[in-house]
Amino acid sequence: MDVQSSQQIIEDLTLESNTPYLAVVFPLDGFNITEARILEYFKDFRGERYWFKSKENMFNKIGINYIDGFTRSSFDSNTLEELKTTVFQKLQYIKLDESLTMKADIFGGMRFDDKRTSDEWMDFNMVGFHLARWQFDLEQNAGIFIVEKDELEKQGLVEYILHTLEGIERTSVKVRISNIKSEHEIFPDEWKALVKNTLNVLDDEFLKVVLSRQLLVRMDENIDLNFIINRLLDEAGTYIVYFEKNKSVFVSKTPEKLFNVFDNKLVTNAIAGSIPRMQDDTENDENKAEFLKDEKNLFEHIVVRDSIISDIEPYTEDIVFNDKPSIMENRYIYHLYTPIEAKLNEDANIFDVLYQMHPTPAVGGLPKKRAQEYIKENEFYTRGLYAAPLGFISENSDAEFVVALRSMLIKGSSATLFAGAGIVEGSDPELEYVETMTKFRPMLNVLEAL
Repeated sequence: MDVQSSQQIIEDLTLESNTPYLAVVFPLDGFNITEARILEYFKDFRGERYWFKSKENMFNKIGINYIDGFTRSSFDSNTLEELKTTVFQKLQYIKLDESLTMKADIFGGMRFDDKRTSDEWMDFNMVGFHLARWQFDLEQNAGIFIVEKDELEKQGLVEYILHTLEGIERTSVKVRISNIKSEHEIFPDEWKALVKNTLNVLDDEFLKVVLSRQLLVRMDENIDLNFIINRLLDEAGTYIVYFEKNKSVFVSKTPEKLFNVFDNKLVTNAIAGSIPRMQDDTENDENKAEFLKDEKNLFEHIVVRDSIISDIEPYTEDIVFNDKPSIMENRYIYHLYTPIEAKLNEDANIFDVLYQMHPTPAVGGLPKKRAQEYIKENEFYTRGLYAAPLGFISENSDAEFVVALRSMLIKGSSATLFAGAGIVEGSDPELEYVETMTKFRPMLNVLEAL
């Protein structure tokens, strides 16, 4: 980025009177910038930082300092669409390199349901999306700095951005490892009993419900967030969600995309049915062959797939998918997997799609509403952001949301981990309990608590 020519672009800009923010899009060429360095450099903005990374390496987004956005105590698609439009209408753009295509995002999502919460989730709104002052996408190799026009000083703006990038590049990231003080399963026997009771409730109309539980890990001191950020880079093949709000941090290494929209094409997938991954490759090959023929897992997968297709039909056309699932491989677990693609209708509201698709039967059950109410009434805690949709919406109408599985909530020296299992006719409470233990492993690995 040439300082003189970039500064001249700023100087020649005519400021619009109807937009309060100037969004300066700049390249990252020539700078050795990493996720950890960005987050450490902006450590004074803890509580206002996020990191959202695609498992397919399509994007790697970091946001710092929530300067705008919107929150709601209930979900209304039309209102949210209006609020989203209002936020983006506040921005006037200027590009310091004409080849850059990056647009600003809002990041956030919604809680799993409206169950009354304890203080545990109070830092996160029922629905909330945030516009960050600094936005980086390390896959696009570009960033955005958003400044209030009434505070704008054109002279020196480019130097300020360069000074910031140089400061990030020089940042040294120190990591402190805490010791595990205790691990405590919350109501494990009661959870098994709930699974057993649920099997007596399921019938030809109530086909499936996903029941989740918690594991509390306490450290001997406050958990070092630099350590968590460093550990999140340890595993490929999953989405990374790191979301700070006030004094809470929500972390997820989820395999599951809810949906994305790029160039008006909607892509989603069905992920349901799972078995543990073993240490022995020969044993894994045998297990995978049986997995693809297992009636319980195939039934669970097909009902999830068909439900998702039904959800997106009102908003799409030309839906494409394979009849037979494949296997998605993660570090600790295998899932049955079916990709689904469709063309998004021109008049589709992205929030309608979000509301209709959440929760998928893979995290709620079938029928969806009945399962969600059953979870709300019978689980021993409030899910909050666990299994909820989180993601971004860009001004150019691109969007991606994930289902926040394999997750934990960090507060001070404590981390609460979440895991669930799909309960259908024929489920065994003890085996479902073992499955949840497997699903705790990604976050235990992040904490180095394995």
